[in-house]
Amino acid sequence: MSPAAKGSRDTPMMRQYRAIKADHPDAFLFYRMGDFYELFFDDAERAAPLLEITLTTRDRGKPDAIPMCGVPVHSADGYVKRLAELGHRVAICEQVEDAKAAGGKRLVRREVVEVVTPGLVGDPSGLEGAREVAVAAVAASPDGLGAASLDASTGSFRATAHPREADGGWPAAVLDELERIAPREILVSEGADAGLRAELERRLPSVALTEVPPASFEPGELAADAVAQALHGFDPQGAGADLRAAAAVLVYVAARQPSALAHAPRLLRYGLADAMILDGATRTHLELFENGEDRSRRGTLIERIDATRTALGARQLSRWLAYPMLDVGSIAARQAAVTALADRDRLRARLRTALAEVRDLERVFARVGRPGAEPRDLAALRASLEALPALGEAFADEEGLLADAQGPALPVPEPVPAVASLLRDAIVHEPRAIPRGSRGAGETGYVRPEFRPELDGLREAAEKGRSWIAGLEARERERLELPTLKVKFHPVHGYSLEVSKAQLARVPEDWERKQTLANAERFTTAELREIESSVLGANERAAALEREIFEDVRQSVLSEAAAIRRAASACGELDALQSLAEVARREGWVRPEVGEGTHLDIRAGRHPVVESGLRARGEGDFVPNDTRLDPEGTRLLLLTGPNMSGKSTYLRQVALLVLLAQIGSYVPAESARIGIVDRVFTRVGASDRLARGESTFMVEMRETAEILSQATPRSLVILDEIGRGTSTFDGLSIAWSVAEYLHDTPGLGARTLFATHYHELADLGTSRTGVANAHFQAREFEDEVVFLRQLVEGPANRSYGIQVARLAGLPDPVIARAHEVLRRLERDELSDAGRPRLASLGADAGGQLALFQAGSGPSEAEARALEALRDLDPDRMTPLEALALLGELRTRLQEDDA
Repeated sequence: MSPAAKGSRDTPMMRQYRAIKADHPDAFLFYRMGDFYELFFDDAERAAPLLEITLTTRDRGKPDAIPMCGVPVHSADGYVKRLAELGHRVAICEQVEDAKAAGGKRLVRREVVEVVTPGLVGDPSGLEGAREVAVAAVAASPDGLGAASLDASTGSFRATAHPREADGGWPAAVLDELERIAPREILVSEGADAGLRAELERRLPSVALTEVPPASFEPGELAADAVAQALHGFDPQGAGADLRAAAAVLVYVAARQPSALAHAPRLLRYGLADAMILDGATRTHLELFENGEDRSRRGTLIERIDATRTALGARQLSRWLAYPMLDVGSIAARQAAVTALADRDRLRARLRTALAEVRDLERVFARVGRPGAEPRDLAALRASLEALPALGEAFADEEGLLADAQGPALPVPEPVPAVASLLRDAIVHEPRAIPRGSRGAGETGYVRPEFRPELDGLREAAEKGRSWIAGLEARERERLELPTLKVKFHPVHGYSLEVSKAQLARVPEDWERKQTLANAERFTTAELREIESSVLGANERAAALEREIFEDVRQSVLSEAAAIRRAASACGELDALQSLAEVARREGWVRPEVGEGTHLDIRAGRHPVVESGLRARGEGDFVPNDTRLDPEGTRLLLLTGPNMSGKSTYLRQVALLVLLAQIGSYVPAESARIGIVDRVFTRVGASDRLARGESTFMVEMRETAEILSQATPRSLVILDEIGRGTSTFDGLSIAWSVAEYLHDTPGLGARTLFATHYHELADLGTSRTGVANAHFQAREFEDEVVFLRQLVEGPANRSYGIQVARLAGLPDPVIARAHEVLRRLERDELSDAGRPRLASLGADAGGQLALFQAGSGPSEAEARALEALRDLDPDRMTPLEALALLGELRTRLQEDDA
């Protein structure tokens, strides 16, 4: 039922609801009624199953009954967040005046105080500390594409842009950047380019796309002071695509959560060339932030290096890992800071202790700025600000470290003493929790005594009155000999004297009956009324004054937004630095040498995550391996060998060590010399994207195509099992040509690690000077294979696939049959020299039929066998089946010839 379909008996409350809902047709309206938020009509019918709450009706049994459901105010935040995570919007409608102000003669005034969307979460409580929650916007222009993002819970506000591709297409770099940001919501202009929208939906299928008016993207149209402040210093008339995207974000936030812009953060513009590019496939394949099993942090690189003590530090460390640096000087500066902390165990221990007392300053400050802020938010902010001086004191024994202008740049947070002092003087140590929207409705006791003399006087008057009333019970009991007489308080009827009906004969005549109960009567007196009026009046005036004091203090705190944000940023950076130092010291990692060259020389490198897992499970030590790639020598390393031998682990290991080096971290190795890598490309693992209509092989080919079109001489390319998603010969042909392209293309020469089961590719090591072969050693004993995990030069001579299948638990009959089939295939696939026939092909060899050539051409028997095969249906026979059949036919024909 739509709210527009008016009932015949609309009440004033329902007319108010309809008017508010009409302004927010695309949102669930949480309409405040006492201690509940109620939802009506379609909102109720849609929300009830999503939130797993009961759907009921108002005026049940009547023709115009209204569907409704509700959630308690005290637990509403969880329900609101659930709807936002499902891609919905929620308008929070509060009672914005006291019921007493309405006098009981008119409806209490209500307004929507904020709109929560997938990208604007409202109250940041309960968010995962290490993750940012952003709303982004994409702005197209004739010459490029811009993107901007804002995390309203932390104040992080950034924008970037990039020109169109040479063919006029949308720049992949900006789309890659949106994948890296991983916003929950993206704003696009109404009528946006259909191709751009389709690309956003393909790349970010779980992100909510929200259309906004085109005027939102015009910075020159912005009038709000907060919006203008955020874009301060940028010429709106000459705004590029990045500023247009930023304007759309600000307009959107200002209309839904204006409190988030009350002290808007300054916009940070950045270039996509400032950091290493990590596309979505690479982040997924390397499991930087989420594992491939349950998408949690367990077993990821970020979990491995995260020894932070604060949410601020955890988010900063995640940002560093998402944006590895390209500037050698910046990398060296961060390394120097990590070294300074890694070399000073006592200093690091003091810092870790002090940081543990700092709460999430950014999100606590965001809560203080919200309309629903309460005294506990100010108390939490105070606790963090009071912890800041200890961070500076931790350096007391290391004054020279900070004073040395040539020394490491260690960010020491600057305390904000004025704000800390104000909060210490104004707010009690542990203010009690106040239900959402209840601040001011008689809630008192959160302002510290002696902060405001006027408030102290009101409290004293109320306390004297309560003391008189408390003594009244004892006095009247004694005077009237009524041992069961009690003084009672009712929120509606106020104070009264309660007497059981059996004792009514002793009630004085001047008492006034106030309330009748089943077994008692309640009375008042002129004197009690007077004292009650004094007490309640003092309480109301005290509550109003506390509200006023709270708001004054809150605004004073918000006016120091810049200083608080600077302190929060320094805390996060210092915590991230000590985390890298702590891990390096604890694990015995080494400082890599990062330079401008294109070399890659890692001695005894180890996989940081796998090594930790082996140790935790008690499965022994990780076997280290070297890596040497150089444009003047080996720039493409071909890895062959069996499954489970360590190829995939090695590939990821090299990529992870490069990433660690370029965020300024130490690395698990004996030594490492790494030339700057501008982008890490990976084609690892197999996965379907069925929701996008893409098979495993299509995903593999799409990612490979992106690598070949975008790699540069400074790139690191990781390829694992290219071509395995199709037929054997097609896959081998693709893998061969990809390897040749990476090696032969002039001006490319990207450092490449290429793992494959196509042993035929090993022949490239003899025909290409920049290609080298290597494999992981394995030993076979009584048909069992033992993996040594040691990388050695040269190609592997066997794949041990059947032995691995036995380890996996395949039944013995299947293993026996596999051995039999393998023997037959090997007999017919190998040349007279015992080598795969493809290995003898030249660069201009043509077609799969050349597989069967031995010498100058096919034998007469082979030719007759091939002629027989041509009559078979190719759609009903795989290449391996054809090969086996060819061998059988050839054998028979040779026997006939004999």
